[in-house]
Amino acid sequence: MEKSLCLQSGDFRPQVSLLPSSTPHPSSAPGTPLWLWPHVLSLEAPLVAMLWLAALAHVNDLKLMPGVLPGLGLAVWLIYLADRLLDTCGVPVQFLSIRHRFYRRFRWPILLLVMPLAAAALVWLALWVVPVGLLAHSLAQVVPIGIYLILYSVTGTRVRGWLIQAGMLLLVVLVNMLPISLEVKLAVSLLITGGTVLMLGLRWHEQVTKFFRKEVAAGLLFAFGCTTWTRFHTLGNDGPEIWAELILLGVLFVSNLALITAREAADTPSNGASGTVRGGMLIGLASLIAIYLEYLPTTLLPLTFALLAGLIALEILWQKRHSLSAEAFRVWADALTAMPAFALLLIPDSTSTAPAACCL
Repeated sequence: MEKSLCLQSGDFRPQVSLLPSSTPHPSSAPGTPLWLWPHVLSLEAPLVAMLWLAALAHVNDLKLMPGVLPGLGLAVWLIYLADRLLDTCGVPVQFLSIRHRFYRRFRWPILLLVMPLAAAALVWLALWVVPVGLLAHSLAQVVPIGIYLILYSVTGTRVRGWLIQAGMLLLVVLVNMLPISLEVKLAVSLLITGGTVLMLGLRWHEQVTKFFRKEVAAGLLFAFGCTTWTRFHTLGNDGPEIWAELILLGVLFVSNLALITAREAADTPSNGASGTVRGGMLIGLASLIAIYLEYLPTTLLPLTFALLAGLIALEILWQKRHSLSAEAFRVWADALTAMPAFALLLIPDSTSTAPAACCL
């Protein structure tokens, strides 16, 4: 077997895009069609994220500052690169999808050249282009993203434990660098250390992955990233519309990932995936009712209709899944998830003057 990037190659568990070990992946045929390269290069997720951030800013009459869109795109791309590199650890080549075989083959150039360059560009945008307040707001998402990668992408149990301990030490160091009293630093450090020891001792981190599916965690984190700009502009506003926007977008992304996961694992029961989409439709209808009853503002109407349109399109695609390859299905699913954002961008501006102020 080809030398693996991961530290421990044994005891791998199938990822969402891998089939059971008894059957080679159906996409193992040589050659990659041109239309699949954006997916192979992990460009579809950054493009979808940038489209939705721009769409949300548009419907909320918020002016996008320089660096915000490319910053989000680079951050999402780096996360996907890391996730797919980790997904290939310890998995035989014949069971890897087209995209994962690409990352297995070019893992060292990606790890040593592409990712450092992208990270350097992201750091430059963060420190010298985007608002300082937005940088602090975005850094709060680093910890849950790191936890996600450790829990869902690292396959070796021992390696996962080491990374959790390393993350605990990093958090303790960061806490002790904050301008707070020594007593507070000591208390927080003890809580972090004690919580980590308790979690590892009781294997809580393994239970999380059993009851909280990867596509749910990924979809919610993706929604957090796409709503960063609008939430940044509403700091201090605890209105329900802020969380409603996050939930609606999260439902769309979770549905997208659930369908892709079910289609790629073609030999597993798929009722849950379709149920996720239909449950999302119920949430969209509940949002419409709440808007009609004035529990939610009417400004959420465009997003709610966009959500329902996207979910209906995904449901239609799911019914046609048997006529599409797993790769074609994924490309179509991502395209249908992005199309509602295009529609929102076509809505005329409600205010053509005085862009929203930005907190620096």
